[in-house]
Amino acid sequence: MRPPLWSARQRLPLATAVGISTVLVLTACSGSPLSVADPIAHATARGEVADTSRSLYRVATDTIDDYARWADADTQTSNVVELIGFEAYPGAVHGEPFGALTFRATVPTISSADPYVACFESQFDYWGVATEQFNDWDNDRAVAYDVSCPPDAARIAPPIDDRPVYVVPDGTEDLVLEILTNAPAAASADDIVGQVTERMPQPTGDREVPFEPRAMVSDGDIGFAMGDADDCLLVARRDGGVQVLSVPRILLQPGELGCSPDTALRPMEQLRPPH
Repeated sequence: MRPPLWSARQRLPLATAVGISTVLVLTACSGSPLSVADPIAHATARGEVADTSRSLYRVATDTIDDYARWADADTQTSNVVELIGFEAYPGAVHGEPFGALTFRATVPTISSADPYVACFESQFDYWGVATEQFNDWDNDRAVAYDVSCPPDAARIAPPIDDRPVYVVPDGTEDLVLEILTNAPAAASADDIVGQVTERMPQPTGDREVPFEPRAMVSDGDIGFAMGDADDCLLVARRDGGVQVLSVPRILLQPGELGCSPDTALRPMEQLRPPH
């Protein structure tokens, strides 16, 4: 797995990005070819975008929309790097690049009164900014590719995130403890789930919705689960005693025991850390 975050490397201050005599043929933000006598300014602009792209990791994701939102947040106060576009790759395979962000960088120069402007594209996959070779991550050219700036290039608003945020609402643990403590011996899983659903506190955060509560009854014991590997409430009632269980996160992952009522009723020796 790639390192999740890269800190900006030391590079020339923007004010010292002076031109040299070598002439490069690049594409200007007007979309037309322009002979540029300032490759250092271009390299500085690319470096600013590359450092921005390398820093765009919060959690593993398979959607370019997340990276667009993170890029917008990270560049809100920047007068150098702007997010001007994003593109999803339909049919992308997990682990390969699934989209790209397009940035415009504006840097001052000493050789001209006008700032230097250039556009670059970075691709992203499940682990962050993507390069063809792992050891190219510190290579600005491999991280930020030259692209033509659209004539109407401008900072864009990121896509709105309307996905539900699943949570275990505050107060749910105390409620489940009360319900399991007072549940009759003949209580069914549906009885337990029905009571929790009816009385559960409602989330108050933006887009928050409660996880689905689940329960099972086995030989008079009751197991309750709500959540996922990152936020899991597990409660068990055995022999009349009710206990909130603390299970290592690694055991709650899909493919392991998981956050399930069955996990709550497993022997305690199976719920200890694997190492």
